[in-house]
Amino acid sequence: MKLKLLAVAVAAAITTPAAFAENSSVKAGKGITVKTGDTSLNIGGRLMFDFDYFDGDAFASGDTSGSDSEIRRARLFAKGKVGKNWEAKLRADFKEDGSTKFDEAYLKYKGWDFADLTIGTHKANFGLEQVTSSKDITAIERTMATNAFTIGNKKGIALSKGTNDYTWGLGVYDLGDEGNHIATAVTGRLTFSPVNTKEEVFHLGAGFTKQRLANDEFKNADQRLEIHLADEKVGSGTIVGQSFSGYNLEVAYAAGPFHAQGEYYDGEVDGGNDTDLTGYYAQVGYIITGESRPYSKGKFKRVKPKGKDGAWEVFGRWSSYEPGTDEAEALTLGLNYYANNAIRVGLNYVMGDLTEGGVNKDGNAFAVRVQYVF
Repeated sequence: MKLKLLAVAVAAAITTPAAFAENSSVKAGKGITVKTGDTSLNIGGRLMFDFDYFDGDAFASGDTSGSDSEIRRARLFAKGKVGKNWEAKLRADFKEDGSTKFDEAYLKYKGWDFADLTIGTHKANFGLEQVTSSKDITAIERTMATNAFTIGNKKGIALSKGTNDYTWGLGVYDLGDEGNHIATAVTGRLTFSPVNTKEEVFHLGAGFTKQRLANDEFKNADQRLEIHLADEKVGSGTIVGQSFSGYNLEVAYAAGPFHAQGEYYDGEVDGGNDTDLTGYYAQVGYIITGESRPYSKGKFKRVKPKGKDGAWEVFGRWSSYEPGTDEAEALTLGLNYYANNAIRVGLNYVMGDLTEGGVNKDGNAFAVRVQYVF
């Protein structure tokens, strides 16, 4: 029923405004935009299809090989603006099992000089790799540490502001029930770009998160070694505790076709099985065809090809993650082909190694993604 209602709503949103819009446009990778007066509506989405093959006990239980495919993401959004001060967005995430989740549903007020106010379900501002959209990250999957420390899209209220030279954000989010009260998370992030030109970008950032854990459980500790369909994880299960405190540091640099970024994470679960968690990654990339990776307001965008033959990019990433006494490392080598602003094909080769309960495991994996943004 939800899918039918959403389909009707989107169809109406597309056809009705177009009938009387003063201005409308369709751009590859940016969806359909219709405008009338001081009101505009943008409709778009993304589709990601993945195939993974893995071998070894770092990825597959029992030291076996395996392969699988999935629709990693299928999303449709509608984003509206009224005047200069009001903005709203609704995004549906369609799952392979037929369920639908609205992972973004918020109202934003932009009428204050010092900050924008966002209320509803949106992405918490914490971590460079996390705030960069899944359609714009260089690798197919985010790193283990990023997934463990960040809370993603949650219901909450946030203040934020920024330009291409600096950004800041502070929010409070709902993590679920803790007794008769809401388990909350407070997150914040500050970025600064002392060098920011069309030819060169130098980015610095820092963030923090303080969480009151729902049901006294930290559930993000266990992580796959950056292959989403692998069935092995590093970590010994949910960590018992009342709160989690974490911070991160960010650095990134881009000059012409070269780009690099890295983050360090450190945190602790308190009030139960007190456990330390740490992690970091370092990533470098080079766009063979000469394009630059765009940067805007504290995050990067995907490569936009200059020619009709598309753009090619190579990259490497090293990541490390330690939840308690366990540890894991992953080396990812990748190749991206950007056919145009809407279509991208990625190939990742991942070498993984983990130590769990004193037992060492390793393995290798391939991942392929075909992505269409509309």
